[in-house]
Amino acid sequence: MDRTYCFIDLVRILLCVSLVLPALSACSKGRHDAASWHWETRDGRKYCVRDTAESASKVSSRPTCKPPAYFLDDVKYLDAELSPPLKDAKIIINKTRRKLYLLSHGRVVRIYPVSLGFDPVNDKVKQGDGRTPEGRFYVCTKNPRSRFYLSLGISYPDIEDAERGLKQGLITREEYEKIVWAIRNGKKPPWSTKLGGAICIHGGGVAWNWTEGCIALNNKDMKELFSLVSPGTPVIIERLGGPRTAELHRDRPDGWKRQVD
Repeated sequence: MDRTYCFIDLVRILLCVSLVLPALSACSKGRHDAASWHWETRDGRKYCVRDTAESASKVSSRPTCKPPAYFLDDVKYLDAELSPPLKDAKIIINKTRRKLYLLSHGRVVRIYPVSLGFDPVNDKVKQGDGRTPEGRFYVCTKNPRSRFYLSLGISYPDIEDAERGLKQGLITREEYEKIVWAIRNGKKPPWSTKLGGAICIHGGGVAWNWTEGCIALNNKDMKELFSLVSPGTPVIIERLGGPRTAELHRDRPDGWKRQVD
């Protein structure tokens, strides 16, 4: 009887060990994954970087940070030389963060600080409201002689804005049809209606939200962006947590997962 009980106790102990060890290993791995994200300052900019080759002991002395809400396995993508025209380019502007993310093949390659309209929070409704529009647009013009250094025109108003404007009596049926035709053909929509227009990405600086609805960059950043981007490049303008964040908030094919902070 005593031997039987001892055998049963031994089995129970072995079973507990087999269950506990994988859990402890997973916890340790989780702590290492969290610790491997850390802040680094390079060229005057602060980056949240993950060094997968380093051990937890090497990075434990560095202040840890949350993985950023964009694809950034390491800082090389932001430092890399870019040749115009940028292939498979896309621009995502986050109004909440005041950031412009430039992507190539789905990878963030540049992050620029921006300023917005003097009403930087709300979506644009009409001419003169000082709001930066939200939605899916494209680069419809490039102006090397802009009074704000350089500019990329954005295809606002889009068809959704035109439909709203027609219902609200802000535009005529003729103006509505011109906007719809322009958007469907990848052209510049009319900018002189009561919906407003001439929304551009341009230079001039980012000291405060000073534009009439445009997106302003520092001149050196605008010079680089202007050289890289071609007409037709998609432009997504959104707020954090809005319905158009899939481009930045999805899992990479290589299995890396990012946390949205």
